[in-house]
Formats: sequence, structure tokens, C-alpha cells
Amino acid sequence: MNRAVLVGLIVAIVIAVGAGGWIYYKGQGIGATLPNAELDASEPAPAVPEVKEGEKVLGEASAPVTIVEYFSLGCIHCKHFHDDVLPKLKTEYIDTGKVRLVYRDFPLEGLSLAAATVTRCVNDLAYFAMVDTFFAQQQTWYVENGLDQVKTIAKGAGMDEAAFNACIADPARKNAVVASRQEAETTFKVNSTPTFFINDRVLKGVSEYEAFKATIDGALARAQ
Repeated sequence: MNRAVLVGLIVAIVIAVGAGGWIYYKGQGIGATLPNAELDASEPAPAVPEVKEGEKVLGEASAPVTIVEYFSLGCIHCKHFHDDVLPKLKTEYIDTGKVRLVYRDFPLEGLSLAAATVTRCVNDLAYFAMVDTFFAQQQTWYVENGLDQVKTIAKGAGMDEAAFNACIADPARKNAVVASRQEAETTFKVNSTPTFFINDRVLKGVSEYEAFKATIDGALARAQ
């Protein structure tokens, strides 16, 4: 075969293979523009939280995206996330095995610390329901002298007065909640709630679902 023809054939094959590879990688999310990517307000995380044994987690351990949420039960923006954003997130991403959500306490003041401590005194089945109840009834208990209302919510979860008083007075429970906040401040530079670590990115605050979704879709694409 003529040498010039042979070289031409090799060049053509290389170009074809390269084009095919680019099409493949675009199909995998590399080089492709994700829908609503401009809504992603996340930043590189200063450190990536590791999920520890015994943490409160919604979703499968095998999920490609892990979200670690730092929240305060008295925080109105955290309430917005749990009331309005989380149900959609759960349906689209958590229940489908794409995302797991780790709950971590970051109480902003004493009453939220007391409420967070109470949630850590119930079993896993009751924990998530109690967190939901504290957010749903935030205007009832997050008031001056609101500890009695916190006690009422705990009673509704099956905790009698003796168990409530023992829980609130337990230094180990309270110290664990405080330690969660201290680690967040020193290691992960958290200074407000809610703050979300989404794999290796951090998102402070939450607006609407589409913006949060854009951050998760970006994480899913990078995880492929």
C-alpha cells in the first residue's frame, strides 16, 4: 500500500476514535452542560465530613452522593428546607438510591440545644419523626420559656417526664451535641445554618428546590 495512503488511513481512524470517545464522554456527563448548572451556588469544601458509625442517616450507604446537613431546630431557614425542600429531595434522590442525607446538630442557642439533646434520647425510628415535629411546630416551642413545649413534644413521642428530665440532665448527650457544633466550626468552617456538604462541595443556606437540585446533579455527574 502506498505510504501516503496508509498514513492517511491511520489519521482518519484516530480522528474517528477520538470523536466517538468525545461523544461517549459527553453522554457520561463529562464536557456536557448540566441543566440549571448556573443555579449551583456551591463552593469547594474546606474538608469533607466522613460519615461515622451511629449517625442519623436517610438513604442507602451505597448512594453516590452524600449530603451532610448541619442544622439548628430553631432556625427558620432549616425549617424551610425540612418542610419544603426535603420532601422533594427524598422522592427524587434519596428514595431512588442516588443520595443519602446525614443529620448533624449545630444548635445556635440554648433552647435549640435542649431540643437537639431530646432528639438524641430516642431510638432511630422515633428520631426522624421527632425532628420533623420540632420543625413543624417551631412557632409553638421556639419562644421565650419554651422548654415546657419541648417537653410536650417529647411526651408526644412517648417520652415521659422522668425520661425527659433525665435526658436533658445527661451531660454525655448534651456534650455530644455541643461537640458536633464545635467540630463543624473548627474542621469544616461552618458558621451558619443550614449548611450542606454535598460530597466535596459546600452549600450555605437554601433557597428553592431547583437551586438545590442543580448542586446535587453536579455532584452526581462528578461521581460517575
